[in-house]
Amino acid sequence: MDYETVIGLEIHVELQTEEKIFCSCPTTFGALENSQICPVCRGLPGARPVLNPQVVNFALRLCLATGCRIDPMSRFDRKFYDYPDLPKGYQITQWFQPIGREGSVRLTHQPSRVIRIREIHMEEDTARLTEDPESGGIQIDYNRCGVPLLEIVTQPELSSAEEAIDLITTLREMVLFLGISDGRMEQGSLRVDVNISVRRKGDQTLGVRTEMKNLSSLKAISRAIRHESQRQIKRLQAGKIIRPATRRWDEKRQESRALRSKEMAADYRYDPEPDLPPVHLEAARIEAIRARLPEMASVKRKRYVGQLGIRPEDASLLTSSPALSAQFEALTDQGTAPADAAGWLLGEFLQICRRQGCTPAKITLPPGNLAWIIRQVENGRITRMSGRRTLEAVMADNVDPQDYIEIHQLAIQTDQDQIQRWIDEVLRQYPGALRDYFRGRTKARVFIMGQVMRLSGGRADPALSARLLEQTLASLSDSQRQ
Repeated sequence: MDYETVIGLEIHVELQTEEKIFCSCPTTFGALENSQICPVCRGLPGARPVLNPQVVNFALRLCLATGCRIDPMSRFDRKFYDYPDLPKGYQITQWFQPIGREGSVRLTHQPSRVIRIREIHMEEDTARLTEDPESGGIQIDYNRCGVPLLEIVTQPELSSAEEAIDLITTLREMVLFLGISDGRMEQGSLRVDVNISVRRKGDQTLGVRTEMKNLSSLKAISRAIRHESQRQIKRLQAGKIIRPATRRWDEKRQESRALRSKEMAADYRYDPEPDLPPVHLEAARIEAIRARLPEMASVKRKRYVGQLGIRPEDASLLTSSPALSAQFEALTDQGTAPADAAGWLLGEFLQICRRQGCTPAKITLPPGNLAWIIRQVENGRITRMSGRRTLEAVMADNVDPQDYIEIHQLAIQTDQDQIQRWIDEVLRQYPGALRDYFRGRTKARVFIMGQVMRLSGGRADPALSARLLEQTLASLSDSQRQ
């Protein structure tokens, strides 16, 4: 008997606000433990929350981008449960009147698949629990308490791990380009709970679901879905029942284990939050935010391919981060040909980023500087190797590229006598490469040419150097035959 898997996701997105959702404590990641807390986020008696309006604006951005219905009024509620990560004994969230309902997201890799969003709601994050490696006890860092979250709850419409990953990466891309979150799973900025059930193919009734937690990477999510789906199928095939439960994924052991029975809404005793007034969402405010929504990555990709002639695979890479996409568009605005801009950004720029251990978002690179370097290469004033060297200096030390080229004498060298001296020196240093060339190994010529460029510091005119090298090799070949 064949079974099919049904998956629903609860995606938690930490927002990039400077202050927490209900107090003015900072949200800086990696700060000293318990150094960013106050009576409000510690839940001390008498401390009252005040809503950060930026959280509402960020939530509206995502609701509009996903086509959610936005009600004129939204409210907060208290979700009660007893756990060490909640100093108040309850979490302020939205249950009865969330900010957004009934949206949808089109998958990136399966554009024909549109997944419905049940709701998007605002809430506060909880404390971070870690295990002390020495004592084995649990340590609590309350810095994360009160960091603003958006929870995106999908309908149970996904049917595989691949579709789940597609949806998660599509939504992550969306929050990045909306500028509301950095989406870094390794830092907990984006966390996912996965609800999984199985049923006989053709059945319309959903099976009993389990919720998978502790999923900190896309690989872990994919493995957990496959593992839990097979676990449920094997139980049903053996005539056993599936019990609703919250399960924890153990990445090291590649298995899940039950944490507790699955709570239902009644278990949380949701009550309206008495200390926060309703959020009134005027039409003018919503439309003002809609008017300022940025172009999404999916739209950019279509424009890059259809209007600018960029290859689809390069368009996907260029839209992998807002910073990279912004650099590309700034370059084309400076008059750089789209193909050249893509080639430099996906080649030299990203290679230098990796060597410097940074991301495109961390680099301050005036687009005019890179556009100028590219023009010098195109006009034959410097070689591409010299251009790469100049770009690296600009990215590392913010130097003026024109001054750098003059100081380091990187202008292209067209003196035939000088280039010939470099060629002779390389052939002297690498006699083995010369012997390989005479034996018919054509890659040896490529190696020799590369060494000439290296010896010249990237200054030798490539076309002239290639011609002189060809003449030199031909002359040596003739002398050998004689």
